[in-house]
Amino acid sequence: MRLKLILYKLLYRMRPRASVSMANSNIELPEKYYHHHFNEFIQCIEQHAKKLLDPQHLQLIATYKTLPLDAQCLFVRIVNRRNNIIDIKSLVYSEIPNCDLQLKSIQRSGLLAKVSSGQILWWIKTLTKAQLCELYAESTGQPIKTSLSKDRLQQQVLAECSEQQCQHSKLLQGYLVKQFEGDLDYLRFLFFGNLESGLDQFSLRDLGIRKTRAKLSQAGPRFDSYGQAKSSFYYAQKIQQLNCHDQSDILVHNAGLKDNLKSYPQALGELAKQGKSQYFIMMGERLLQQKPDLALEYLWQSNHCKGQKKWFREQYSLGKLEAVKDRLMDVIRSGRDPELTLFAEDFYQRKFHQAKLSSVTKKLRGESYTLSLDEVFRGRVERGVQGYYQRKGAQVFFTENRLFNTIFALTFWELLFEHSERPLCSEFDRLPRLIAENSLYTELAVQVEQQLLIFSEPKKALAYWLKMVTQHYGQSNGMFRWSRQVMQVLKAFIQVAPIAALVDHLRAMAKNYSALNTGYPDLMIIEDQQLRFEEVKAQGDVISPTQMLSIEALQNVGFKVKICRVNWFADPQQSYVVVDVETTGGKQPAHRVTEIAMVKVVNGQIVDSWSSLINPQRAIPPFITRLTGISNDMVEQAPLFCEVVEVMERFMQNSIFVAHNVNFDYGFFQQEFARLERKFSMPKLCTVRESRKFFPGFKSYSLGKLCRDLHIPLATHHRALCDAQATAEILIMVYQRKYQATQATHSARCQSLPQALNQGQA
Repeated sequence: MRLKLILYKLLYRMRPRASVSMANSNIELPEKYYHHHFNEFIQCIEQHAKKLLDPQHLQLIATYKTLPLDAQCLFVRIVNRRNNIIDIKSLVYSEIPNCDLQLKSIQRSGLLAKVSSGQILWWIKTLTKAQLCELYAESTGQPIKTSLSKDRLQQQVLAECSEQQCQHSKLLQGYLVKQFEGDLDYLRFLFFGNLESGLDQFSLRDLGIRKTRAKLSQAGPRFDSYGQAKSSFYYAQKIQQLNCHDQSDILVHNAGLKDNLKSYPQALGELAKQGKSQYFIMMGERLLQQKPDLALEYLWQSNHCKGQKKWFREQYSLGKLEAVKDRLMDVIRSGRDPELTLFAEDFYQRKFHQAKLSSVTKKLRGESYTLSLDEVFRGRVERGVQGYYQRKGAQVFFTENRLFNTIFALTFWELLFEHSERPLCSEFDRLPRLIAENSLYTELAVQVEQQLLIFSEPKKALAYWLKMVTQHYGQSNGMFRWSRQVMQVLKAFIQVAPIAALVDHLRAMAKNYSALNTGYPDLMIIEDQQLRFEEVKAQGDVISPTQMLSIEALQNVGFKVKICRVNWFADPQQSYVVVDVETTGGKQPAHRVTEIAMVKVVNGQIVDSWSSLINPQRAIPPFITRLTGISNDMVEQAPLFCEVVEVMERFMQNSIFVAHNVNFDYGFFQQEFARLERKFSMPKLCTVRESRKFFPGFKSYSLGKLCRDLHIPLATHHRALCDAQATAEILIMVYQRKYQATQATHSARCQSLPQALNQGQA
């Protein structure tokens, strides 16, 4: 312990006054970083996806390579422009000599061309207000009001300037159009797997902003075949185009396909199927007002739970009961999609058998218990339940989705991230390919079953997890976030978990990860060496379908899961720690703590206290010394904050943080913890706010004046322990008032009950 405190002290004294982010201006990119990044991008495409390219894609790459170096740099600068239409005058870069000459090289290669008649509308939309005014005056010979909005200017130009006039304008001659954008989009899609990511991702990586799997040992093509790549790209484009169109343009955008859904190309591969489902759902939702019959067909043909649930609701609202009933029964009999099956069973019972409660509500009521917590935990209900069980001696961990996703990823790490036959496509991939395609068990069932044998001995599994954590800690994986407590939680879990249940659940996740990666209970509780999970619900909260599925999945394999329904009351046994800090000044982060005092209150009584001067590592201003009586000499030999932090944490454990103007004291605690690279988080209560509520009418609620009006001693105001003790007395008086108000309400209800009963008998 002493060694740990010494280390804290050394690190604390060595820290700079202002913390600096890793991703900042200290990292400088080379002058032509973008050229290097584009070459890296092209090299990866040629190495891993060449078989997925058309001749025009190969020609684009070859043409780029034949350009002189400076022309290549200008080309990449143009590539990174968002608009397809480029203003020639804007192509000025200090690191590229003679940009006009380089531009001519690019034009001769056919990568840029003049704006055609069909592109006039898009060109006009790129113009500034000043350029719109210039174009209008040149085309019509008349001036235009410069005070008009840009939208109004565009409308007037489009209405009064002919296409021919625009084509012959001097302004248009200063613009060029990219001839490669569609082909480049395909290359980006092969690399990133989406159309949203751009080549700026490389820069973000080099600056330390974008985490990647830089130590990627395997890389390969994103798609197994040309057909998979093209169909996936097709639906990605359709989604992008749909997002760019107004509601009124949807049918025009889909002319030729709108009346025949079979005209859409077959979706080959999992990514294409996901894209097609997403596109059909988007089309269905947007067409409901314009063409409801066509919209419903899109929703059903999406073959996705979200779209088909909406189909059932819309059809039922239209009164098509028989069609709804028949398809509900088909879904229930097939049972292919657990979430859709759950919805179908619930919808059928409520709509056709007049069930008053949904199955989710029944589960919430039938498999739950009620726990009463102090109302200060409103908004932090899980923390309140954690504290309740910790006071009973249980181990409690916030796990939610993190626990099983962490266990799953660590158990199958080598299959997911390092398997040579199913590698990641690039270091930027958020998810392993087998997870993105939901095909781990389908493709690697034998390897999955072999890996599950590590659970034949819990110690063997724990050792394997430790090995994976040691080798890969901090690496981006898209499945869970790393934490310093990861092994502590895993060790506690594996010691008491039903191993057969864990193996069965991991197998189920491998078979259908997309359905079982979310919705897990909030807390893991170990009490008397017995493990259970608890989903915590405050008043008004409901269980979502994904939570229902995950809870049932855990229960079906043998885990114990409870649903905790929380009611609020004033808990007399709840521990409150009343805190007061004295500082070198009122503003963070410039000022530091000079003294801390804590007073613990339980059941209306002060049961303990702690206080200490703190070395602020900076001079105390004279006016602060006059106010508090704390001088530089007094704190010179006082402990640093880092030397008392663990003592304070033990003192505050499972308590509520209370202070007069709580955000001041709480904020300084957060700042001091952050300096130690630790997070500070506690439920908090403000005695100023509580006093205004239960002692209304005072002119001032400052600590000094409130103590005077409530006859509370305050001998040495602005010393931490005295102020904390006085604030504790205010807290006790507040809760006496609160208890009296609760009792009065309860008494009034009891008195009104006989009268109501008598009226009912009469």
